[in-house]
Parts: sequence; structure tokens; C-alpha cells
Amino acid sequence: MEPFLLAVGAEAGKNLFTWISCHVLFTLRAVKLAIRLLQVCCVLGFSLGTSFAAEDASIDRLLKKLPPPEKLIKRSPPQASQRPDPALKDPLLTYTVTAAMMRNWSQARFYSLKLSEKYPHSGVAAILWGNCAYHLRYYAEAAGAFRKALALAPRDAYTWMDLAITENAMGHVGAALNAMVKAAQLSPNDGDLAAVLGFSYINLNRIPQAIPPLQRAAKLLPQDYLVQSQLGYCLLVTGQSHAAIGYLQKGATLNSRYGPVWEHLGVAYKKQGRSRDAVSALENATRLLPSSSLAWRHLAEAYQATGRSAEARRAAARAQKLGPAAPGANKKKA
Repeated sequence: MEPFLLAVGAEAGKNLFTWISCHVLFTLRAVKLAIRLLQVCCVLGFSLGTSFAAEDASIDRLLKKLPPPEKLIKRSPPQASQRPDPALKDPLLTYTVTAAMMRNWSQARFYSLKLSEKYPHSGVAAILWGNCAYHLRYYAEAAGAFRKALALAPRDAYTWMDLAITENAMGHVGAALNAMVKAAQLSPNDGDLAAVLGFSYINLNRIPQAIPPLQRAAKLLPQDYLVQSQLGYCLLVTGQSHAAIGYLQKGATLNSRYGPVWEHLGVAYKKQGRSRDAVSALENATRLLPSSSLAWRHLAEAYQATGRSAEARRAAARAQKLGPAAPGANKKKA
């Protein structure tokens, strides 16, 4: 297979999540924890204010993706008695939330651990404990807390997400991927989770497996240039260049300054015999990625296919001057 600019940044197989994946996941984490704390605050009768929810510019969009508040706080299955979680009335919860609001994670961890020990069947207590432990990088402890919460509410997609992030932080790539798959399965209409799963498969160089979640994400997030571009890339490298073109075109339209999509689009055009279109796309790619020897090499080939021999020689010389890509250099951050 000829080389392409990959759409991810980390070394394949070494880490589950790219920086893109992590950004989405940590945004979801921050929003989820903010909402859980906010719901607890409503029960306790005081306000968080606005500073916590302002941690990420995309929070407003992600808020709409979270489960209803009652699913975040009341975790009992339908057949169980609908008794309120006793942890919600304990002063330890007030202390935990107050410390978390003040970013005093050590104190918040202390109180949340005590709360979880006092109420071993409280999902809220376990989740807060896990989040506090994670903030302090006590990853094994956080994973244990999230597993405890999942034993109480196994269909909570965002707790599976928490577990995935925590397992990845410990270097447990397989366990992290399994948890992310579970989260995406439980929330089939959540485009962000589907996208992160697809990005993670790309980062592990499991491109064919990335296509189904990215197809779902592309439908749910039609204005997300990165999802459209990544899906097009995956289709391209699996030999589906005709299907790839539409997604790559849309990605380029949504963000015309995203260099990799232009190179992928140029290669897709070239494979379809559309040499003039390939030249146009690859000229954009080299303008946006002037240090990419691969982009210049593809442009040289496209020029040659259209009979522009002199320009082909210049582009080839530029590619040769830049030299072969260093190991991992073709894994372009998206």
C-alpha cells in the first residue's frame, strides 16, 4: 500500500487515544462530572455557579448529549424499589461537592471515599470517588471505583467512558478499547463517542474496524469536518476510493485549511483517474503542508499524469529535498 498522511498523531499501537480523542473524551468527562455535581447541588440546595461548566467551549453542545438528570442520579433498575440514594442526604456528599468545586481534589477524594465506604450501593458516591481519584492520578483506585459504579449501573455509557480513559492512562490499551466499545454500544446515538471509538481504531492501525463507528458518527455529526475527513481517509486506505471522495470533499468544504484532507482527496482523485482534480487538491495540500515530502511526491505524480512534466520535476525535487519521512512523521496530527 502506498503511504498516506495518516489522520492521527500518536504512534500506532502504543496508545489508544490520539490527542483528538482525548480532547473529546476529557470534554465529555468534564461535562458529565459537572452535570452530576450540578444535580447533586440541586438536591443539596446550593449552586455551582458558572465557572465549572465553562471549562470547555463545546460544553453547551455536549450537554445535550448527556443522559437525563434522573439517569445520572437515580440509578436503580425499574424492577427495584425506587428508594432515593441515601448518599444524597449525607453531609459527606456536601463536603465532597464543595471540595470539588474548589478544585481541592485531595479533600474531595477523602470525603468521597468515606462516602462510598459508608454507602457501598451508591453509584453516585462511587462515580465521584473515581473522578476525584483520577484527578489526583490514582488511576488504579479510580478504575476500581468506576468498576464498582458499573456493577451498580452497567448501562451507564459515561461511566464506561470514565473507565476507558482511566485504563488508557494506566497503559491498558485492550481494556480501554473494550470499555470504549461498550460505551458506544450503550449510546448508539452519541456521535462524539462513536467518533472517538473510530479515532481510537485508527490510532491502533485497525482501519477497517474504524469505518462502522465513523459512518455512524458522520450521520450524527454532519458538520464535523474531522469525522467526515477521517471516514474518507479510512475508506481510501481500504481501497474504497470512490466512496471516500464524497466524505473527503465534505471535510474539505467544512474546513478548507485542514491539510491532510486535501492530500487524501488528491490521492482519491488520482486513483479514480481524475488527474486534473488531483492536481488542484494536492496543490492545496502542499500549500498547507509545505514540509510534507509525501504531499509533494503525490503532486509530482499528478502533474506527470496531466503532462506537466516540468512542474512534475520541480515537485519531485522538492519531495527529494525534504527527504523521506522520519518514522512516525507520516502520522499527521489531525
